[in-house]
Amino acid sequence: MRLLAAVMLLLGIKASPAQAASAIESHYKVAGPWAVATAHVGSAYKLYYPANLGAGGVKHPIVTWGNGTYAVPMQYPGVLHQLASWGFAVVASTDKTTGTGSEMIEAAQYLVARNADSTSVFYGKLDVTKVGAVGTSQGAGGAVNTATKSDGLIKSVVPIALPAPKWVGSGDKFFVDQLTCPVLFMSGTNDGIISPHSAVLGYYDAVPGAAAKAMLKGAGHNTIQGTGGGYLGYLTAWFMYTLQGDTYAKGAFVGSPPEINTNASWKNAAQKNLP
Repeated sequence: MRLLAAVMLLLGIKASPAQAASAIESHYKVAGPWAVATAHVGSAYKLYYPANLGAGGVKHPIVTWGNGTYAVPMQYPGVLHQLASWGFAVVASTDKTTGTGSEMIEAAQYLVARNADSTSVFYGKLDVTKVGAVGTSQGAGGAVNTATKSDGLIKSVVPIALPAPKWVGSGDKFFVDQLTCPVLFMSGTNDGIISPHSAVLGYYDAVPGAAAKAMLKGAGHNTIQGTGGGYLGYLTAWFMYTLQGDTYAKGAFVGSPPEINTNASWKNAAQKNLP
């Protein structure tokens, strides 16, 4: 995408407003440069990771995934393969109730331990200082709990379709005002019952530190299932920015203005205190 932009500039071809408003999203919404391998860890976890782990001396950040209520990782092939193709080692709990965050924390700790296990394919290949959490619906609350209950293990979190407070059971309560890592709240404009913008805005406002939010136009509560829909580009860019230090991806959320704020496919985008 950056090469294309440079060629267009040299030829005197101007990008259309639509192209200019979504160049970063377009770059990261397609599969990345890493071939993806998968594995099962008994019945507890499904792993998605770069097949050529550690090539070129790369240390891969870890991402732990939380399913929606009664869902399993196989219902989210798009997002899980996508993140692995961009160099992340993804561990997805197969638990169908991940709201407490305990399953996601244990999953992240499993991969951290494999980095120190000389018998593991992950041995010495992971960046255990860069761990992210992402989940949807109940798993979105689980992702917040993972971030606030893991003693600083989580460095970036993305709750997708985070339910409004009235839908959260007492055992799954989460507290966004306790977040100390950057958070990106994502939801859809057609998710007005479970995760409406009013709830997302309330969560965003309650975060004391670095935060961003955006609503994907036309997305419903389960749009993240299957291919991942329109979430993939900016979700990937967020983790590339916050866990891999990618300055191009950063432009999606930081700038004058950030790209996501001018993208017609998104609504109600805002950011605060981002590094």
